Amino acid sequence: MPKKKTNKSEEIFISKISKILSITKNELLKKDDFSKIEGYDSLKHLEIITQIDKIYGKKIKKIGDLSKLTSVKKIIKQLNK
Repeated sequence: MPKKKTNKSEEIFISKISKILSITKNELLKKDDFSKIEGYDSLKHLEIITQIDKIYGKKIKKIGDLSKLTSVKKIIKQLNK
């Protein structure tokens, strides 16, 4: 299956999340579910939400339950609605 192209803001976002979680971008995309990543907790989740706000701005207001954003795929899906 061909790899889906990511846009520039998605690339930046993935890079920032991988730094927050102290793993490589490839590991992040492979595991995808944050709960499977050692060191992930509620504070890391808040840091991720903060990055979404910084990169995507007002789009975050359209997302109802921020606690359900527990993977890169889920976040990008919500932001692309």
